[in-house]
Amino acid sequence: MLMLVLPKVGYQCLLAWYHQKKIKLYVQQYAGINMERVQHRTVTVANAPLADIDTWFLYLRGKYDLVGPSPMEFDDACKLHRNKRTRFNVSPGIISPFMVKRTSGIAHQDEQQLAADFAAQATPKHRAQVFLIWSLQRIFGAPTRRLYSPRQFKLLGVTLANVSMKEAVNRVVKSLNCDTQLGDATKFAFVNADCANKYVSDAGYQQTLNTFDTVFADGIGVKIAARWQNIAVTENVNGTDMFPFLCAELAANKKSVYLLGATHSVVNRVAAKLNREYPELKVAGYRDGFSDQADAKELHRAINQSGADLLLVAMGAPRQEQWIADNAASLNVKAVIGVGGLFDFYSEHVSRAPIWLRELSLEWVWRLGAQPLDKGKRYLLGSPLFLLRASLAARANKSITTTANAANKELNHDLL
Repeated sequence: MLMLVLPKVGYQCLLAWYHQKKIKLYVQQYAGINMERVQHRTVTVANAPLADIDTWFLYLRGKYDLVGPSPMEFDDACKLHRNKRTRFNVSPGIISPFMVKRTSGIAHQDEQQLAADFAAQATPKHRAQVFLIWSLQRIFGAPTRRLYSPRQFKLLGVTLANVSMKEAVNRVVKSLNCDTQLGDATKFAFVNADCANKYVSDAGYQQTLNTFDTVFADGIGVKIAARWQNIAVTENVNGTDMFPFLCAELAANKKSVYLLGATHSVVNRVAAKLNREYPELKVAGYRDGFSDQADAKELHRAINQSGADLLLVAMGAPRQEQWIADNAASLNVKAVIGVGGLFDFYSEHVSRAPIWLRELSLEWVWRLGAQPLDKGKRYLLGSPLFLLRASLAARANKSITTTANAANKELNHDLL
């Protein structure tokens, strides 16, 4: 690696010297293992970083590890609370576990917390796992062109919010602090590749989703489709990953939740687990998604009388979104979210993929292996169909854009 870096730095410095740009050696102090001061030198050209020439030298000297928390400036490290300084029980790393998760779109926790978690389990096996995932991400996941991150984008006719998990949770919590009347609930949904396949062939489902206040981008399929539009999805915002963060915020803000969906045994386990893990979060009530559905008025009455702030509907897409659209006008909750299979995962009725598979964006492989009959059609046929549709839509959009740009250039030429 040094043999590759040094010639490149030398060549760039020669170019800078030829163009009479100012070359400097910038020295930063980082916190190493046990808060040891580590000097890190960077070559700058016209005050812009050119290369971290010390990175691999410090690695060879044992000041850096190949895998570890991102280097942190010494002054900033001194300001950390003592509880968060456990990250300095290990050396800084060239490859950061946080960046690995961020590349996968699942860096939902604070970087300091992730660094502390890594330091607590920094075994050779775990380091090798992070390195392998990083290598595969570099080989298969790196975009070949510059992407941009709009706040929202369209996917096959439905507008999706392009936000981080923290922003998504804040958006839900903010809706619970608004003054609302009967029928004014803020509506949230998630869209993944399977949902997109369904609404492409179901205009009613597509129209319903576009009436929701926010639809979150969920899954690797949506990330790939967005990339074909030159769009970077900020994070994989799915209901299962969101739930613990949302519950913590609901508990902190003294909000209550009503659970509707799944089977009776599953939703009962969800309510019991919430009471154990979040005692300050009030579970206002719960019902399964199959019984008592015929008497809509009685169900509305039960939900409204519970005083719940938030209603979670776990009936699967598109049934849950249609239920929300049909019944929202009769509910006095402040927000409602369609959460798909969340209850099955949270109750552990269905197991989630190990974190390393999720970091590789391969959770679908785990689900296919666990439920081959239920998920076979969805992943083996549905996923390629979605990618084909997304690819054709991206090409059509680029063709329209190219034609419009050509027309504008021709018009400008005529005007001149």
